[in-house]
Amino acid sequence: MSENPDPMIPLRTEDEPPAEAVDYRVHHLTRYHYAKPVSRNYGRAHVEPRATPHQRVLSHEVVVDPSPARLTAHTDFYGNSSTYLLVDDVHERLDVHSHAHVTVSERRYGAEGMSRPWEQCASDHWGQLLPAEGIDFLHPSPRVPTLAAARELSEAVFTPERPIGECLAALTGLIHTDFTYDSYATTVTSTLQDVLAARHGVCQDFSHVGVAAVRAAGLAARYVSGYLRTAPSAEGALGTQPAGEMIGSAASHAWLSVLVPGAGWVDIDPTNRTFVDQRFVTTAWGRDYGDVPPLKGIVVGPPGATSTLDVAVGVVPVPSETSAPE
Repeated sequence: MSENPDPMIPLRTEDEPPAEAVDYRVHHLTRYHYAKPVSRNYGRAHVEPRATPHQRVLSHEVVVDPSPARLTAHTDFYGNSSTYLLVDDVHERLDVHSHAHVTVSERRYGAEGMSRPWEQCASDHWGQLLPAEGIDFLHPSPRVPTLAAARELSEAVFTPERPIGECLAALTGLIHTDFTYDSYATTVTSTLQDVLAARHGVCQDFSHVGVAAVRAAGLAARYVSGYLRTAPSAEGALGTQPAGEMIGSAASHAWLSVLVPGAGWVDIDPTNRTFVDQRFVTTAWGRDYGDVPPLKGIVVGPPGATSTLDVAVGVVPVPSETSAPE
């Protein structure tokens, strides 16, 4: 176990006013280089920040180079915004830029909701009162199956009568401690079983582990994709650097969200051993990564053609004197 304490639970207090909202300019660049020219590119991108109780989207634009023959917006079953694109000309490089301006407010939770025993947050306790939005996130999903190793992890955290806030803090700390962040250990095709066995992975993997542990306890948990605050750069997204010691900034990030009666959806980030706060920008959520990858699609080209991928993300605070709503 870690020598570091579990993260503090962000609770609302009467004597502490809420922090001011933070404005961000967000630039997400996905770039594919193809070893041979390809003739068609069809894709779907989950790169638009979504409106939430803690986040306002002031503007958003997707720019594709080469110029697409089709670029259309879509809202999926979970309320996420996505963009469909079709490039119908011969090309050797594909750039997908997402530009957004968002405002992120502070997240704090009521002490009563976060102090109730976790058993009272489980679906069996809620019965027919379980909100419809939580039903899909109770059950196994393609990338988060039911596994004995996940149940063991869950039982180590969700002990009898333990307050739900303490459980979530402990789960965040346990994954952060027992799993090693290693960007070379897994790929998008690695399974949850692989990650639980190796105890190595990235934010996507740690989020799946957390979701699996929470669902094993009978609670609703969803996979969340988004970004972390980065340091300012004159070169835009391509020149950004992580801000502070946060792991996973300057790229797409992922965490998980747990449905808690009396508190709503509570977001935790095991990668950085923290409850989600104003350093995070949310783009989409689903049952697991497969529902909300930043970009996926089909490429038509010569047999055996390969590609390389570069991703860069800038999430830079807007100075208050220039952050008036657009």
